[in-house]
Amino acid sequence: MATNLAKYVSSLGDTLRVWNRDGAKTAALMAEEANVGRMTPVPSLADLGLQCSIIFTMLSHDTAVREVMTALCSAAAARTRWSGGDAPARPACIMVDCSTVSPDTTRELSAAAEHCGALYVACPVLGRPDAAAAAKLLLFCAGPDAAKQRIAPFVRSLGRKVIDLSGDASKANIMKLLANFHLVSLIELLSEGMTLAEKNGIGRQTYMSFIDEILPVPIVHGYGSRMASDSFDAGLGFTVTLGLKDVNLMRKLGEDSETPLPLADVAYQHLLAAKAAGLADKDWAALAVATRRAAGLDG
Repeated sequence: MATNLAKYVSSLGDTLRVWNRDGAKTAALMAEEANVGRMTPVPSLADLGLQCSIIFTMLSHDTAVREVMTALCSAAAARTRWSGGDAPARPACIMVDCSTVSPDTTRELSAAAEHCGALYVACPVLGRPDAAAAAKLLLFCAGPDAAKQRIAPFVRSLGRKVIDLSGDASKANIMKLLANFHLVSLIELLSEGMTLAEKNGIGRQTYMSFIDEILPVPIVHGYGSRMASDSFDAGLGFTVTLGLKDVNLMRKLGEDSETPLPLADVAYQHLLAAKAAGLADKDWAALAVATRRAAGLDG
C-alpha cells in the first residue's frame, strides 16, 4: 500500500513521508527498488502530524490505533492553533485509518480528531498482500464528504474499487467486519467439508476438484488449496492471532446489535484451538487443523 501511495505522490512531484513503530521496517521499505527516491522517513509521529495534510495509517489492533491517533491528534491540535493576532489557523489534516478495528474505536477517534481540528476517515481494506501489491484491494470508505473528496485519488491508487459507506466513519469498520465474517465462515465451511470428506475416504484434492466446479472463485480456491496442502505459512498474510481479534470484534458487533452469529462462534473456537496447538502465527486457514483433530484425524 505504501509503495502504491508513493507512486501516486511522486506523480504530484512530492515524496511520501513514512513512519513505522519498528524503524527496521521503515528502512526495509525504503530500500525496495520501487520506493527509492519516492519516500522520506520522519523521526516521529509528531513530525508526521506536523508535516502532512493527509495521513494514512495501517495498524494491527485497536490499542495501537488509539496510541498512534492520540499522538497525531496532538500534532493536529498544534497545527490548528492560531499563531497570534489575526493569523488564520493552519489547515487541519485528514487522518485515513485503514486498520480493522471496532466501530466503537472509530467513533471515539473520529470525535477526538474533530475536537483537535482534523477530519477522520475510516478506510479498511480487503485483500491479501498480493492484491495490495497489485493495487487490487477492495476499500470501504466512510467519513466527512469533504475529506473523502480530497483523498479520493490517493485511495483509488490503492485498489480496484472503493465502496462509499456514508459520513459515519464507523460504517466502514462494520462493513469490513461483515466482509471478514464471510471469509471466516467460508474457511470454516471448507474446513468442515474437507474433514468430512477425508474421514470418509475422499482425498483432499478430490474434494477441491469438486469445490472448484461448484464455486469457481479465486478466494475459495486459494483457501481450500492451502488447507488441502497444509500450506499455512502466513508470510505477510492474515494470521490465526489476527483472525481471533477480528472474530472477537464481529461477535461483539453481533452482541451489541442482538444478532446471533453461530458461525462466528464456531470459527472462534477452532481458531482458539489452532492457537493453542502452536499455530498462532500461521494463516488463519489453519483452523482446519483444529477441525481435523476434533474429528480424530492427524492435524
